[in-house]
Amino acid sequence: MVAHDGDPVRDSSTVDNLSPLISAVPVAIRVYPVPPSSPRRRRPSKRPPGPGAWVVWDTETRVDVTQRLLFGSYRFIENGECLTERLFGAEDLNDAERDVLTRYVATHAADVAESGLEQLSLFSRSEFLQAFYRLVYKGRVLLIGFNQPFDLSRVAHDQAHARGKFTGGFSLGLWSYRDLDGDERRHQQRPRIGVKHIDSKRALVGFTARTGIDEEDLIPEDSETGEPKKGYKFRGHFLDLRTLAFALTDRGHTLESACRAFGVEPPEKATITHGTITLDYIDYNRRDVLATSELAVKLLEEYDRHPIALAPTQAFSPASIGKSYLRAMGIQPVLERQPDFPPAFLGYAQTAFFGGRTSAHIRKVPVPVVYTDFLSMYPTVNALMGLWRFVTAREIRVIEHCGTEVTNLLRQCQNNPDEWFNPQAWSRLAAFVCVIPNGDVLPIRGKFGSGANDWQVAISHLHAGDPPNDRLWYALPDVIASVILTGRVPQVVDAFRLEARGVLDGLRPVKLRGAIEVDPRRQDFFKVVIEERQRLATRSDLSEVERKRLDKALKVLANATSYGIYAEMQRRESTRIETVRCQGIDAEPYACRVPHPDRPGEYCLPPIASLITGAARLMLALLEHTVSMEGGTYAMEDTDSMAIVSTEGGGLVPGRKGTHNRRPRGGAGTLVGTS
Repeated sequence: MVAHDGDPVRDSSTVDNLSPLISAVPVAIRVYPVPPSSPRRRRPSKRPPGPGAWVVWDTETRVDVTQRLLFGSYRFIENGECLTERLFGAEDLNDAERDVLTRYVATHAADVAESGLEQLSLFSRSEFLQAFYRLVYKGRVLLIGFNQPFDLSRVAHDQAHARGKFTGGFSLGLWSYRDLDGDERRHQQRPRIGVKHIDSKRALVGFTARTGIDEEDLIPEDSETGEPKKGYKFRGHFLDLRTLAFALTDRGHTLESACRAFGVEPPEKATITHGTITLDYIDYNRRDVLATSELAVKLLEEYDRHPIALAPTQAFSPASIGKSYLRAMGIQPVLERQPDFPPAFLGYAQTAFFGGRTSAHIRKVPVPVVYTDFLSMYPTVNALMGLWRFVTAREIRVIEHCGTEVTNLLRQCQNNPDEWFNPQAWSRLAAFVCVIPNGDVLPIRGKFGSGANDWQVAISHLHAGDPPNDRLWYALPDVIASVILTGRVPQVVDAFRLEARGVLDGLRPVKLRGAIEVDPRRQDFFKVVIEERQRLATRSDLSEVERKRLDKALKVLANATSYGIYAEMQRRESTRIETVRCQGIDAEPYACRVPHPDRPGEYCLPPIASLITGAARLMLALLEHTVSMEGGTYAMEDTDSMAIVSTEGGGLVPGRKGTHNRRPRGGAGTLVGTS
């Protein structure tokens, strides 16, 4: 492939004269990794009851490079009532540090007892871990913290590379013992804790298998008989409030910001010196644990408003909640209910998948701009294209060899590009086109610029280096965008379209956050969410706080279910090279060997993902076309927004030399020409 390695030229009369500007660009094409067949995963039909008892905790550390444990505290809460509070200190505290903790307990024990709790006491780290084992592992209570992987690593005796479920992460050994020589050794008959980070806000955390397991530890959580099950592993109940707050808000939070967002008084920012045990520092730690327990109550109350079967300990992201709503509506993943979907077309659609359109159109020149963006871009294009009918279809059929039909549609677009401002036209966009590019403005993933080492996506004039072999598949919205911007119809080699047939059996209504009912059989989920968000401002039956929280929940749900779940690929950490069957630009699959293969997510469906992002780029292309017709230009765009070169009041914008070479068209506020 070769591309015009610079700003795209939006004039068909000049495309054929670009040869001095055209350079060869290495191109990367996405492929679809066909997953091995596996038994259908059994999902609970209702949310399992959570433990009625909690351990809420926090640690403080030294401030040197080791960040070793200094001290910490925890609360044991049962049925909403705090029964016990304990402090615990590191084994290597010096006498002065231990004395401060001892004096604190002595002076505060009576106050704690008066509040109805057991008398405040001080544990060593090893004593705390014995209580941890008894409560969190043997008693199966819920362990709650904020950024728990950090706290777990502070109390660990050793660490190692994780295996199995947590491959790619690390394994923590919490429990140890002293041998006859006085040396500390890892306790082989205690479980380890596996930790695998997903990103900065989320991590998989769970107990691993252990030797010498008791029969009672083999009883599954959902057992109806209470009988042990050979091979069962109790993974524990670990609730990281940082993760749950992210899942509910789609925002990264600190403990303080999460408290403010959910109506909890945040812990005071004490003027303390971290790393040095003082009476104020101990107060600070206890206040953090108190705030964490109060935040847990609020977050779980908010989570309980969602009528989904997903346990809060498994809510790792807004997408987790969104997928659970689909399951609550009786919507199985398309490739699960239709396992014979032709894999070649999944590959074609995957090669056509690109992210949002993002670029700097004017660089190194300051210009005034008016910033514009689209309301709920991805839910909007879902609703316009009617993609909900595919999500709920009994069957999705592939209609092959539609090249003539698509070419006629593109010629209509060439003659009347404004047709795509008609919402009804968008229902025809569920199609894919194979083209031999010849100066068409299309997205491509390549290494641009001399010496570039990273792959970047650009919207550029694209030329086949070796026609007819250099052919590429694109979502129909991308090809229409090219016709609108260049006035040229590309050379179409082949095309296919998708057709939704019938409606799934067993679909059922659900109430979003317990307040907004959606019936998937007769309503478009994406349209309902957008419209209900707009209607919230007029609802007098809701308090301001409730209105804001419902708005946030609807926004998070709309974004979580309108794009990412259909593009989800999960990296599978592996200790060995694996063979993966791939579907790409050709009909025939091929095999490759990779160390960490991707696996499609549960609701992954490349045709839907590619249509959504392609339609968003078509939206921006229509905006660019409109701006260009007014004689103007734009400075940058990003996925759902564009910074148009203009002033709020209109008028001419002076160029570098203070002159103007072009008159603006339109009224006040329209784009203007620059020299």
